[in-house]
Amino acid sequence: MKKQLLLITSIFFSFLASAQDNPPELITDRPDQTESSAIIPLRLLQIETGFVMEQITSGNITMNSYAYNTTLLRYGLLKNFELRLGLEFLGSNTPDSPSGLGPLHTGFKAKIMNENGWKPEMAILAGVNLPFTANDYYAPENTAAGFRFAFSHTLSEKLSLGYNLGAEWDGTSASPGFFYSLALGISLTERLGMFAESFGIIPESGVAEHMLDAGVTFLVLSNLQFDVSGGVGLNEVSRDHFVSFGLSYRLPE
Repeated sequence: MKKQLLLITSIFFSFLASAQDNPPELITDRPDQTESSAIIPLRLLQIETGFVMEQITSGNITMNSYAYNTTLLRYGLLKNFELRLGLEFLGSNTPDSPSGLGPLHTGFKAKIMNENGWKPEMAILAGVNLPFTANDYYAPENTAAGFRFAFSHTLSEKLSLGYNLGAEWDGTSASPGFFYSLALGISLTERLGMFAESFGIIPESGVAEHMLDAGVTFLVLSNLQFDVSGGVGLNEVSRDHFVSFGLSYRLPE
C-alpha cells in the first residue's frame, strides 16, 4: 500500500512539474506607455494593475492626481486575438474633485504578422471608453475612442524595441490627438528587466505633449511580475512628472 501511495504521489508531482516546464512567457502592457504586440495565450486571463500619481502645473496652480487602481484585464479569446477590459478609480488633491470611477474601457488586440527578419511583429489595438460607466466628474461628454498599431523588434538576446502609432479621441473634441511612443527594453537578468521610453500626444490643433519615462520590472514567478516606473514632461503643457508601481498576474490554465 505504501509503495502504491508513493507511486501515485510521484506521478502526481511529475505531472505538476511537467505542466510548469514551459509556461508561456509573461509579456505585459505595463508599466510603459507602449503597448506590446504580443497577444495573451489562448483561454488565459491576465490581470495588470497598479497605482499612478502625477503632478500637473497650470499657471500658478499645481495639482496632484491619482489613479488608485488602474486595472486592465486581458483574455486570449482566439490564437491571435484578445479581449481587453480596463477600469480605474481616480482622485486628486483638489477639494472640488471627488474620488470615483473613470470611464470603463472595452477593446481588443489582434496580431497582424509575426516578426520575420527586418519585418517587425505587428498588432492593432482599438477600443472605446464608455462615459456612462464613470463618476459624473470624470465622464467625458461623448464616447472616447482610439486605435494604435503596435510594433516590436528583437535586437538581441538582451535588447528589444517597441513602438506605437495611433490616434485618440478624448470625448470632448471631434479632433483626434495622434499618439506616438518608442521604448527600448533591456533584459538585465532572467528575472530583472528595465526600459526607457519617449512618448507623447500631438493634437490636430494646440500644443503637443512630450514625455520621457523609465522603469524596472521583476519577474517573481513565471506568471507574476512587479514593476515600478516614473516619467517627466519635456514641455510646458506636459505633466510635470509621474510615478507608478504595480503588478501583473496571469491565471494558471
